[in-house]
Amino acid sequence: MENIDVLFLHGSPGSGKTTLARAVSEVLREADVPHGVIDLDEISLVFPGQDHSFARANLKAIYPHYAAIPGLRLLLSGVIEDEKELALLREAVPGASLAVCELTAPEAVLKQRVAAREPNEFWRERLRRWVDVFRARTDLDRIRDFVVSTHNRSEGDSAREIIEKAGWLAPRR
Repeated sequence: MENIDVLFLHGSPGSGKTTLARAVSEVLREADVPHGVIDLDEISLVFPGQDHSFARANLKAIYPHYAAIPGLRLLLSGVIEDEKELALLREAVPGASLAVCELTAPEAVLKQRVAAREPNEFWRERLRRWVDVFRARTDLDRIRDFVVSTHNRSEGDSAREIIEKAGWLAPRR
């Protein structure tokens, strides 16, 4: 996988997508690797909420600016709904070699993490239910290229494993 241009951090709510995107970015910065980070949840924050096509449309609009930077590695984070959405995401980053890293942790840990960050019980319960929905999926092995656990380890260790599996510290060909 040494020629990945775009790496998508995907996983259940609470798996650490946003946190690990920042940690990966810091490791890459320290290694002087040109990179960018786009959190699909952040570029689609709007009320009332929109479907996944809104985030993809935003990604498609801004991706050419990132692609114009020579040698740039692009890190995306979010939840990939299904194989169809993965195909649409690939279309949003034309010409890129895209790989998907699924972040994992035990169910109880995921639910604890989402409950700890939400401001009230309405949002806590909503995200706990999304953890259940995500964990019930049967298509994850067809979406991900590799898996990294975010449980019982430091953010730095998880970030370094992601980078190693993506081959992002190896010289580009």
